[in-house]
Amino acid sequence: IAPARITGLPPALLPKVLRLPDWLFGLLARRMLAIGPQARSSMWDDLKRGRPTEIDELQGAVIRLARQAGIPAPMNERVAALVRQAEAEKRGPPGLGPDAVSAIPGKV
Repeated sequence: IAPARITGLPPALLPKVLRLPDWLFGLLARRMLAIGPQARSSMWDDLKRGRPTEIDELQGAVIRLARQAGIPAPMNERVAALVRQAEAEKRGPPGLGPDAVSAIPGKV
């Protein structure tokens, strides 16, 4: 069985790439792991179809762990609240990027 080629590099080279200095790995990783402009997540699909998302299993888990450790997680809480709001409104994915999410203080 041969490993699948999922990047621009042959799978046999990946262990060597992972040992590169961070700055060089960062340059290569950006090229190898570029996300296509039409790529969508399963959560996006769920919101588009008006289905419940897995936000509580994903962001909710991070929020619970942060609380257990006594660490604030305001961005995780904000993202989770915005997704729950989008679920409730059933208007599809809200299309909020990082700037829009961080620009809504206290509105969640």
